Amino acid sequence: MAKKIYVGGMPPPHGGISVYLYRLSKIESDSLFIDTNRINKIWFLKQFITFGNYYIFNSSNIKIYFYTLLLKMATSNKYVIHIHGNHLTKIFGGKYWFYKYLVKLSLKFAEEIYVVNADIRNYLIKIGINPSKISIKYAFLPPPLEDEEKILKTYPSSLFNFIDSHRPLLIANAFKIVFHKGVDLYGLDMCIELTSKLKKNYPKIGFIFALPDVSEKKDYQERMKKRIKELNIEDNFYFLVGQKELWPLFKRTNLMLRPTYRDGDSVSIREAIFFTIPTIASDFCERPKNTILFKNRDINDLYIKALDAIKNG
Repeated sequence: MAKKIYVGGMPPPHGGISVYLYRLSKIESDSLFIDTNRINKIWFLKQFITFGNYYIFNSSNIKIYFYTLLLKMATSNKYVIHIHGNHLTKIFGGKYWFYKYLVKLSLKFAEEIYVVNADIRNYLIKIGINPSKISIKYAFLPPPLEDEEKILKTYPSSLFNFIDSHRPLLIANAFKIVFHKGVDLYGLDMCIELTSKLKKNYPKIGFIFALPDVSEKKDYQERMKKRIKELNIEDNFYFLVGQKELWPLFKRTNLMLRPTYRDGDSVSIREAIFFTIPTIASDFCERPKNTILFKNRDINDLYIKALDAIKNG
């Protein structure tokens, strides 16, 4: 029987793919997991020249598609590609024809392709991939509850003080500050404006914004901190920085937000819904059942939906 091998980054850093693979590794203990964040290249190549294996690639990194073709040329091993986000539109919308050719070839040789929503499936069909090999597979697994105590110890004491002194409590997250077509991809700016609006209704409101990687777009971060000061919400807005899992916080909040300009299938949305926390997200793409949708980048619609969710949540 072919050995199942998962290829992709494991935490840290904590992201949609790495968290999914970590949780999967606790379930599929008989499978092998190759961590592309910490690869020993010689060991990695040895795995690749071993025959009779079945690989499942999970990544948005262009190198993953190169690995699949290397595997196909060097061995008779079969592979599946699990696409977690919208990175293909960026690749095929770019100017590098070689990247487009490499990715398309990789997709055509795959035994199966898993995608996290119908929009990605439709896009693959549009670029010429056989529909029969594409299926939707959500990248969510329930969090291992036995990890909660360990995760809570990674939070600073100032966070618990903030939680204890603010209600209602809202939460959102971004891997790092990213722009798409000049727009704040994860919507930090919208979270700040929303906090200001809601403070008029709830003076003790608290907003936790998790930002693991603060190394990029520091000028924009400073602008946002200046805006927080201008709006007089310094005591209401908390930045949680560093690599940390968030799901224990969802259990302590009143509302989770995902105001993303673009998106795939958000693990954080599914986690919040799993813990029955009211969840609001932009209407850019298909969202899980029970998600409250607001018009993408419309702060007034977000305010109306958030106010209603807090009142009735």
